[in-house]
Amino acid sequence: MPPDPGVTAADLEAGLQAALRGAPGDPAGLFGPTSPIWRVNGEAVIFLGAARALLLQLAHPWVAEGIVRHSRALADPVGRFHRTFGLVYPMLFGTVGQAFGAARRLHRRHAVVTGTLPQAAGRWPAGSPYRADDRAAMAWVQATLADTALRVYELALPPLDAAERERYWQDTRRLAGLFGLSGDDLPVDWAGFQAAFARTLDLTGTPGGNWR
Repeated sequence: MPPDPGVTAADLEAGLQAALRGAPGDPAGLFGPTSPIWRVNGEAVIFLGAARALLLQLAHPWVAEGIVRHSRALADPVGRFHRTFGLVYPMLFGTVGQAFGAARRLHRRHAVVTGTLPQAAGRWPAGSPYRADDRAAMAWVQATLADTALRVYELALPPLDAAERERYWQDTRRLAGLFGLSGDDLPVDWAGFQAAFARTLDLTGTPGGNWR
């Protein structure tokens, strides 16, 4: 199955405006200090999940090939996690302008990461094209980061209650707008996300397409 045409600049700008709706605004930016996503991602302990998040991302062959060919992640997984959050943190904790600037920089970076699979992987034959701004691949990366951050956080700190987890997931869905994703690209609620993630981790196949 060929990848979709990827997230366009127009998709990104639409996602940015969607993320802005309901935001507290400056100086708090898009989420603010009372949001669960601030609470979870503001803890340094989540960096202990770097290797887990990377291994989960590598389950998607397009992500894996992009990482192998275009990054130093395999040699430096913690460094990749830091570099990822070097862009994600302004989106989470910066002003609206800082968040939007980081999102646009990441979009430009993703746009040049393209290639073809050198060998078959799951349902994708050798020679299948991949691109870093493919929606399904980006949604999978977003899912691995959200799941890993919360799991590691709750190993070290008091867990979120059910309502806070739902708010955390809705924050995550708004954050996805800064990657040019829409509400259709991720499950609508926490329960749906957990069910979809568990199905994917059964490893009956590789994640991709509509992994939800």
